[in-house]
Amino acid sequence: MENKLINGLFIKKGNVDWKVASIGVRVDEFAKELIRLKDHAAEKKGFINIDICVSKKGDKLYAILDDYNPNTKKEQVTSSDHSPDRQSADLPF
Repeated sequence: MENKLINGLFIKKGNVDWKVASIGVRVDEFAKELIRLKDHAAEKKGFINIDICVSKKGDKLYAILDDYNPNTKKEQVTSSDHSPDRQSADLPF
């Protein structure tokens, strides 16, 4: 999934100590997002996880899709794959 940004959610920092954040929802736009994410949710028993992140400048909050899947098997990379120009015989010890 390329676009992880969640459209239709607007996050602001809380304006009092006990409120961490406030989320606004543009209903029509967010409904389209839910339809777009339906296949992703089917993989996780109908759920999606959304992360609230801080911009690099630290002045804005935004929402992205957490698409981490612990069941996804990644191809194991060996040290020779990572550094093909180095051979174990070249090591000084």
